Amino acid sequence: MGPNVKKWLLAQSLAIAVVFVTGLIVLSFQDEHFNAKNCFQRVVRSLSTNWFGQNCGGGIDWRFHRVEELTMEQIIAYVEWSNSSSCRLSHDFGGNVIFTAGVDGQKAVCLDPAVRPERASGAWPPVTKKEFSECLVYSFGIKNEWSFDEAMEALGCRVYAFDPSMNRSRHDHTSKIHFYDLGLSDRDEQRLDSKTNWTMKSLDSIYHNLLGHGGQIIDYLKIDIEGDEWIVLPQILSSGMMDHVRQMGVEIHLLPPTGSHTLDEVQGNIKTLKSLEDYGLVRFDSKFNPWSNDLKMIDDAEWWGYDAYELVWYNSKLARTGREM
Repeated sequence: MGPNVKKWLLAQSLAIAVVFVTGLIVLSFQDEHFNAKNCFQRVVRSLSTNWFGQNCGGGIDWRFHRVEELTMEQIIAYVEWSNSSSCRLSHDFGGNVIFTAGVDGQKAVCLDPAVRPERASGAWPPVTKKEFSECLVYSFGIKNEWSFDEAMEALGCRVYAFDPSMNRSRHDHTSKIHFYDLGLSDRDEQRLDSKTNWTMKSLDSIYHNLLGHGGQIIDYLKIDIEGDEWIVLPQILSSGMMDHVRQMGVEIHLLPPTGSHTLDEVQGNIKTLKSLEDYGLVRFDSKFNPWSNDLKMIDDAEWWGYDAYELVWYNSKLARTGREM
């Protein structure tokens, strides 16, 4: 084969490659003509969680796809998408090993320099001579399981823990872990029914009024409140409190444990998650709760799967610059 023929073949190959890639890119950005189901199947077959390197999971670019069009399978693909490459150094803090079942109580924390808890930055070999302040953790939902809070204290953080269900009054669990017998809600209220008499407060009320932390960064916000996350998360976003949270770990519950369920209900919850990511939260971990795998009825159809997941994000708007690290 002569050199001219080789050059011609190379030019043809490059031209075909350019046309193919260009076509795929155009296809991916024209949402109305994008076949999400086919894309989903292609990505699952290739064991990929990233389509064209964009912020997507399960083959769908979640920035543009309409939540109302998602099937239950696509919703699960979205929830289970870990996006782990967005954090190079992620570790689980806390948790207890339960024989034959797994680990319970752990939360992932991103330790990348741009978003890691403040004290952790100073505890490692410093890049500069900057003085680092004590990091701040809010932990909602304890259930007498302190492993995460104690691990964050060991990292160098001061922890404020909250739970109205433990029948314990306000006290210091340790010198740096302070417990309050109240719960997290979307407003300040007294929750009264036949079983409970709980004091509930919104995050902004706790932050500004109860603790007087106005202006400080919450390095890690842990929320494990058994379904109330769906009324709390929109209020945290609308109140502007997300601007003060660097990392957030939430146990989400796709469906309540009892009652009739609809796909519309699940899609509404997914809209809440998407609003957080549209705001600027970057997911870096997703784990299913192994104890939440059971049979549900959704729109009168059987669905067997996990309905509780641990999702964790960092706030891209609060990422440190090179001079701050």
